[in-house]
Amino acid sequence: MTTAAIYARYSSYMQSAASIEDQVAIARAYAAREGLIVTQTYDDRARSGASVAGRDGLARCLRDAAGGLFTHIIVESLDRLSRDQGDLSGIYKRLTFLGVEIREVHGGKATPLNTAVRGLVGAIYLSDLADKTRRGLSGRVREGKSAGGRAFGYAPVPGQPGELAIVEA
Repeated sequence: MTTAAIYARYSSYMQSAASIEDQVAIARAYAAREGLIVTQTYDDRARSGASVAGRDGLARCLRDAAGGLFTHIIVESLDRLSRDQGDLSGIYKRLTFLGVEIREVHGGKATPLNTAVRGLVGAIYLSDLADKTRRGLSGRVREGKSAGGRAFGYAPVPGQPGELAIVEA
């Protein structure tokens, strides 16, 4: 019997929680096409792929893989596992050592080459995202608005993003 686990993740609370269900649904369809029997499902909701830290679903998945609970892990794409080159490479190496194969719904079997390329693409994406986020925050500050975070003595003005009001107390 060829058993599989599904791992799904989305990055932030600004994304839809339905993303997990959507990823699991396409992974189940992939498993059925490939003759894999899904025995486990893991997820991390509103967790960045920039690091494996704080990703309890991934930690459980890797622990269960080491325990021999399945022979394959299905992900929508490798960036669901990690967008960090080192972390993705380490996950691939660890699972390969355990005899667990990673399968991407949109890419098939993970290999050293596609893992390296996806890790690089993920790292570039995170770097670009950080640059664009900083640019957007700079623009807010130039407009005289708050770039986020909590400022002592101020409260956000409902319905006016970036506007703060003084709290006299």
